[in-house]
Amino acid sequence: MKKLSFAVSVLLVTFLVYPSFAQMGKGAGPKFYGDFKPVAGAWAEYQITEKGGKPVKMKIAVVGKEGNDYWYETVMETKQEGRIISKMLVSGSPDSASNVKRMIFKNQNEPAMEMPVQMMQMSPAARKEGTKGKFADKGTESIKVPAGTFKAQHLQYQDGPAVVDTWVQKDVAPYGIVKSVSKESEMVLVGYGTGAKTLITETPQKFEMPQMPQMPSKRK
Repeated sequence: MKKLSFAVSVLLVTFLVYPSFAQMGKGAGPKFYGDFKPVAGAWAEYQITEKGGKPVKMKIAVVGKEGNDYWYETVMETKQEGRIISKMLVSGSPDSASNVKRMIFKNQNEPAMEMPVQMMQMSPAARKEGTKGKFADKGTESIKVPAGTFKAQHLQYQDGPAVVDTWVQKDVAPYGIVKSVSKESEMVLVGYGTGAKTLITETPQKFEMPQMPQMPSKRK
């Protein structure tokens, strides 16, 4: 029963929470409107506040390298759900499902579990990868966040009615994001640095999809 409940929580994270950070408050990882420039050991921590919701802490980090690929780790933690960790081996931006080669999740004290990468390719975020909005460069501005004051480039992303304002600074790896604001939420940088290590140290179990019960055949 425990194994099944963990599987259900992972499925919810993958299918419901992966879409853009403006719609999320917890989970495996939001979409970042910035260029992914991985540096092994680099980390950044953010506070995300949804409209009408409580702040949520999220930490992203590049925790290793295998050949030309990088291990990218996201840690989300709330009082209600506890800590959820996702770890992906990527050949490019984690926002593109085609770049993900391996995917591992750990929910609180449950065993770490390696998920089929096909699950991410089936997610709503992956199905929307082909849609692209417009970026506008609003110039350089001084922006103050809990991590300090930065001279950052102000970029505005628009996709239909959705508008996201993002401030980026090249020294904040891996995405450079200092602050992002949309109609639904705000994300601000609370810290960044180097020396990040993975929080998943155990050998992950392979995820097995629960078998659907077979219906008994009708007697003739």
